[in-house]
Amino acid sequence: MKSTKHSLLFNIEKTRLEMILLASQHGYSNPHVVQCSQKLDLLLNDYNKKVKTN
Repeated sequence: MKSTKHSLLFNIEKTRLEMILLASQHGYSNPHVVQCSQKLDLLLNDYNKKVKTN
């Protein structure tokens, strides 16, 4: 199922806030923070692809 731009933006912001919270609790090199950062990268890439195609 493809995400809409609105839902992608929502998930990007949610993941960004989660990453900030995890980093403040565990440090930037914690595996959970890195995993969250990678998830955020994928979401941002998906969003950029959607923007470029429209």
